[in-house]
Amino acid sequence: MNPPTAEPTASYVNVVAHADDDILFLNPDLANAITAGRPNATIFLTAGEATRPAGPGRPGDPPCEECKDDDELDREDYARCRQLGARAAHARMAGVADRWTEELVVLAFGDRRFTVEVHTLDARPDLRLVFLDLPEFGDVSQDVTVPDGSGNSPPELLGASLNHLWSDRRGSRTIVPSGTRLYGPDTRTWYPDRAHLVGVLRELFARLRPTVVRTLDADPDPRYENPEWMHDHCDHVICARFTTEAVRGYDGPDGRPVTRLAPYRAYNTQYLQVNLDDTRRKAKKEVFESYDRWDVGTSTGDPYLAWTKRMVHRHATGTTWAGVNLDGRPQVFSVQGNRLVTWWRKSSGRWSDPLVHEVPGPLAPGVSVAANEDGRLQVFALRLDDHEIVSAWQVKPNGAFTGWAALGNPNRGGDLAGQVSAPVAGLTSDGLIHVFVKNGGSGLSVLAQVEPNGAFAGTWEDARGWGLQEGVAVGLDRSGGVDVFGYATDNGIGRIRRWSAPSQGRGKAIGPFTPQPDLVSFEPAGPPSTARSHDLRQDVFYRLAENREGDRAGSVGHTWQLPDGGWSTRPETISGQGGVGAPAASDAPRPPLRDGRMDVFTANRGGGVSVVRQVAPDGGFAPDWTDLRGFVVGQPATAVDPTGLVSVFGLTDDGGVVVSSEPAAKEGARRTRTFSGWIRLTAP
Repeated sequence: MNPPTAEPTASYVNVVAHADDDILFLNPDLANAITAGRPNATIFLTAGEATRPAGPGRPGDPPCEECKDDDELDREDYARCRQLGARAAHARMAGVADRWTEELVVLAFGDRRFTVEVHTLDARPDLRLVFLDLPEFGDVSQDVTVPDGSGNSPPELLGASLNHLWSDRRGSRTIVPSGTRLYGPDTRTWYPDRAHLVGVLRELFARLRPTVVRTLDADPDPRYENPEWMHDHCDHVICARFTTEAVRGYDGPDGRPVTRLAPYRAYNTQYLQVNLDDTRRKAKKEVFESYDRWDVGTSTGDPYLAWTKRMVHRHATGTTWAGVNLDGRPQVFSVQGNRLVTWWRKSSGRWSDPLVHEVPGPLAPGVSVAANEDGRLQVFALRLDDHEIVSAWQVKPNGAFTGWAALGNPNRGGDLAGQVSAPVAGLTSDGLIHVFVKNGGSGLSVLAQVEPNGAFAGTWEDARGWGLQEGVAVGLDRSGGVDVFGYATDNGIGRIRRWSAPSQGRGKAIGPFTPQPDLVSFEPAGPPSTARSHDLRQDVFYRLAENREGDRAGSVGHTWQLPDGGWSTRPETISGQGGVGAPAASDAPRPPLRDGRMDVFTANRGGGVSVVRQVAPDGGFAPDWTDLRGFVVGQPATAVDPTGLVSVFGLTDDGGVVVSSEPAAKEGARRTRTFSGWIRLTAP
């Protein structure tokens, strides 16, 4: 086995539109990284001045009481108040005094120079806030629409500065918040077009050297919010699009393809289930309250309070990014640095160096791995620029990967194509790989191979259904049939949806997929996962919500198949150690490989990984989770090799992977938690 290596060099950059966006929508991931000692910089694109009128501002800071209570603040004062609120919140997360050093940094792009504000936390100089001070959506002042501030722009070009920059309809002139290093001489900057703002972001990336870039949702769910504001806030959406384009042109620190892009849902999280455990809800609320003291436009009531109770990844990593080769060696895959990176266990037991594959366009973070009937692994992903599902496969079993094929999109050409989820794939009893996605209408769509080991059909099957959120899971029952599970919302209530396709007998295609009654469960708050128990029945795991029936947020729910093929009506709560996202569950290999008990893994509230085990084969779970520690990005994945070795994998924030394994135990032997410490696989 590979010996542990030194801690990674990891760095985070968050790009958001307004001064409270990162603390409301990227938390608690943001706070966890700060607590873990990782360098963090948040880039705020706009000054957040809203509809405040242009004014003279002032050379010093507005008093806190004026920031919170004075409705007559001009935009320069209000922009500074929001800066001071952001600083207070970040100091609170770092647990240090709210004292900062400000500097002006001049960036070059082409033949132009751009001035940005950089605020560094004195007690944690690895924490920075970068203010570009572009006009907020609601600023309709004439002086921001032309380079010299002379005004006289037509009404249709007033306001919505980021929108106009993105579409190259006009440039934007920054404002000068009160009390900053900018205040005094005219240091306002003119951004002439989209390319210049993208270029400035890339220059900031080159200086800050992020290995993780977090931002907002570039294509929000149209089921929520005001359609005139792009179903969220226009500044949020356009900020995310600028960030995504900038990341695609950033080669990573030292040119290494290690950078992960992590988008988060924003306004519409208030309509989803409460998914943060009580500890994290309280901490997030306290951080927001530190900010709220400085902002007259916010409150500690809804929707702000609702946002402090939730955090939702827009494109999660999922839990199916690990596979097992025909010869039994695990192999894992990660999307980073605009490439697909893979590692595999060698026959010696050691792990390979990373192998980097070029990809046919930018991919969402979540990939899914399935084995063909002949054992060749195949990888499936969502391409973000055109929303096509794409796939690459091994040339031969245990071998290298080649080629990429586009498998289409069930909503291709329509307005809802961007709502199709990342795929989840599985080999079914007919020898065909089936690929499943949430479609644009919030139902389930399916695509299958035409023949084993072959190409895929040209048309996606609509399995109907509605209300799905991101993330589905696929499992096989004992009769060879297939079940698909998904987290859905129905009139504001979380559900676990189920579709099934019966086996038609060996050599015959399964199907068709039809909706079944929802599983009986405690209210879920995230995507499910499924695994096969010792007797080959299916078990389903999912995060739970806080609701009127009780506070189960952060815990894991468990619903299982009965011996007669039906489903339990008395679900189980397995407790948990917080965190969000789908659990990862390992199939239980049959004896004599080990004692026949499943393991369930989750990303926990501190950013590490926790594990729990069945009390007995085919039984329930005790609430005695073990924290395996570590610090990971997204959700873990798990694999069981033919010898019964159980491995869990986590994506690290420096672009690598960690693995922890547990040796097999003989049937009937007393089994203790013997997962080894994390082995760090080399980053590219």
